[in-house]
Amino acid sequence: MPGPQKGYRNRLFSAVHAEAVKRGLDHDALHAMACERYGVHSMSELTEEQLLAIYRGWTGKGLKGVGKLPKRGELAAKGDEMVSPADLEMLAREFAKRGLGADGQRNFVRRQLRGRDEIRSRKDLVRVMGGLRAMNRREGVA
Repeated sequence: MPGPQKGYRNRLFSAVHAEAVKRGLDHDALHAMACERYGVHSMSELTEEQLLAIYRGWTGKGLKGVGKLPKRGELAAKGDEMVSPADLEMLAREFAKRGLGADGQRNFVRRQLRGRDEIRSRKDLVRVMGGLRAMNRREGVA
């Protein structure tokens, strides 16, 4: 998976730094750990595999390869694609961040889809996910 993804290395650096902050490490402590563990002089000398090993060591999982949501009007040009199970799992994770139960989720989807409580297409998913992520961002829910 490493390599061909655009911006993968930058995402790894961001993820490692974010996890370090969660563990109370600043950049200098992270740098010292990298020097001790891998014998590098700079964090930029770490390979993608080494960065991924640090991230996996802390989180127990790899970095997600999730694509961005389409921009406004992009989906209309592609046609209406059906929503996939992976998309629904991503939506469930966003709902879980807010701690919404089944009724809260159904009400939110109904508001976003103007009365319909079923997500059928990517267009529906984009509408619901955009509103949910905006609300999470606004209220500081990570």
